Amino acid sequence: MSTAAVPLRRISFRPAMAWLHRWAGLTLGLLFVLMGLSGTLLVFEHEIDEALNPQLFHSTPAAACSAPLTPDAAAATVQAQWPKARVGGVFLPRHEGGSWRVTFKAPGIETGEALLDACNGALLGSRDRAAVGFGAQYLMPMMQTWHLNMFQGKSGRLAQGYIGAAIAVLLAVGLYLAWPAKRQWLRALRIKLNQSTYRSHYDLHRSIGLLALLPLLLLALTGFYNGLPEVVSSMVGSVAQTGAERRAIARPALQKGETAISWNQAQAIAAPYLRDGAAMAGISRQPDKGIFIARLRRADDWQRTGTLRIYIDMRSGKILEAINPLSGKPGDRFLAALFPLHSGQLGGASVKWLVALAGLLPALFFITGITTWLLRRKKK
Repeated sequence: MSTAAVPLRRISFRPAMAWLHRWAGLTLGLLFVLMGLSGTLLVFEHEIDEALNPQLFHSTPAAACSAPLTPDAAAATVQAQWPKARVGGVFLPRHEGGSWRVTFKAPGIETGEALLDACNGALLGSRDRAAVGFGAQYLMPMMQTWHLNMFQGKSGRLAQGYIGAAIAVLLAVGLYLAWPAKRQWLRALRIKLNQSTYRSHYDLHRSIGLLALLPLLLLALTGFYNGLPEVVSSMVGSVAQTGAERRAIARPALQKGETAISWNQAQAIAAPYLRDGAAMAGISRQPDKGIFIARLRRADDWQRTGTLRIYIDMRSGKILEAINPLSGKPGDRFLAALFPLHSGQLGGASVKWLVALAGLLPALFFITGITTWLLRRKKK
């Protein structure tokens, strides 16, 4: 008795990619939509937050103030209001007439934020940025927490990094599937509305996808960096020169009762770097690493919070290192540009609106992708 060999069925590459694109879109699509919509709002985070909560962000103008607030006084106001608070950062007003912002932890408050009048230090209001709520004062912090980690802390942020990578793969597969035969790009980008409903939806999905591929791919890859900065930094360091690892800058943890310099002293130590239009953005205190970090915002800066950082020993007041990625090695400059690109801070108003628009497109792709799939099934 003889048996004939049964040939293995070949799997065609293009149908396999179409299957991957379809099911990745159906499973990740809604998450992609929510990330895009929240990202669009966060491009205008501060403008929206100030419009919703004017009482938190407007204080006495500096011109009408005889003695402006100091970092020590700002920290003391929070300590007086929450005696068991641990103040983590003091941030100066972003604009004339703005308020001081003090971040802290206290019993029952994981990510506290207090807003103070820039002149007299009066408490304008406070909130826990980790709280979930749709009230005016919680809306934008909640949106930011969702966008960063989906309310899952560190594990959620790692997941966001992998999701960014998955979305980049989804976009790359979509490009492969939409690539026009014989490079007929004008035909591929044309949307005909006077044809079948299926074909109109397919053209819209394909054409807008080709036109918006680069900004969406940029957002996905920079989102990958935001979730997994150590991984991306290592990858960039393997192909480009980068400076010393910032996280390694530390001293022994400050022990209870041990003497340390004050907030005002840390500000004064960093003051010599306030040149060429640079302004003090804020100071963070990290007793577990024995350091203060002063953040300075230059006139040509890429971030609202400043990229120039001065690391100061909390015990001696010695400057450990001054890091300015904008004038650093090529890898440092590249890494420093990723978050400003993702958030629309780099490149002026045109890039800001482009990033905001790109955040709306996943909703279009999700809807047209589902309708195209359903109409095709109905057609068959």
